[in-house]
Amino acid sequence: MSGAQAKEFPLDLARTAYSYVERPNPAIQALLARHVTARVPRARVLDVGCGCGANAQALGERAPGVEVVGIEPNPRAAELARRACFQVFQGTLDDWAHANEHAAPFDAIVLSDVLEHVADPISFVRQIAALPAVRRALWIVSVPNYAVWYNRLRTMFGRQEYAWSGLWDRTHLRFFTRRTARELLEYCGLTIVDSSCTPSIVQSAAPLLRKAFDKDVRQGEHLALAESGPYKVYRDVVEPVESRVCELWPELLGFQVVFAARRLADVA
Repeated sequence: MSGAQAKEFPLDLARTAYSYVERPNPAIQALLARHVTARVPRARVLDVGCGCGANAQALGERAPGVEVVGIEPNPRAAELARRACFQVFQGTLDDWAHANEHAAPFDAIVLSDVLEHVADPISFVRQIAALPAVRRALWIVSVPNYAVWYNRLRTMFGRQEYAWSGLWDRTHLRFFTRRTARELLEYCGLTIVDSSCTPSIVQSAAPLLRKAFDKDVRQGEHLALAESGPYKVYRDVVEPVESRVCELWPELLGFQVVFAARRLADVA
C-alpha cells in the first residue's frame, strides 16, 4: 500500500460507523432554558438529528421533567442516544413523519448542526414547519459559522481540507454565515426571537482534541470528551469567559451560530 493510500482520508465515508466526538451545545442549552423549560418544566422537545444524545443528556440533567424525542438516521448513534432520550426514532425525518402523523405537540424543536448536511435546506425546513406536532414550537437552530476567524485565515493561505468533524466535516453539503443562516430561516417563514453563538478559540484546536479521543471514538465512546475531567474544567471555568468574548463579534468569533425562532404566523 502506498503512503497516499495508507494515510487517513476523511472522505472515506465507509471507514467508521459513527465518527463524531460529541459534547452538548451550551448556546442551545441556554436558549432552551430561557425560552422553554423556564416556562414549561415538562416540555416536549423534538431533536432532529440528535446524534448520540449529548444535547438530550445535558438537557435532562438541567431540567429532569423534559421529554426529548430524537430522530437519528445513523443506526449506531441512535442506539447510543436511547440512553439519553425519552424515545429515539432511527430513520429520516420523512420516516418519522409517516409513522407519527398524530404525535402530541412539541414545545420546541432542535436542529443542532443539521442544515449543513442537507442538500435542500429550504425544503427541509418547510417540511418540518408543516408538521402539525411542531406548529407552535420554538425552533432552536445551530449551524457552523463559515466566516469564523480561523477559517478566514485558512482560506487566505489556500488551505481547504475535509475533516472527520468540525466546520469542514466530510459530510457537509452547505455552508452558512450568521447572516445567511438568518436569511434562510426568515425566507422559510420563521422570525428570529433570540440568538447566540458558541466560542471558537479552544474549538480551533479541535483536530488535536480529536486525536486525543480517537481511541474512545473507535471504541464507541462518543461522549468521552464531555465526560472527561479536563473538559468539565473548561466548561465551568474557561468557556463562560470565552463565550462572553465571542458574543462581542459572533460573525467573526463564533464557531456555531444559534438562533431561537418561531413561525411568523405564531408571532403575529
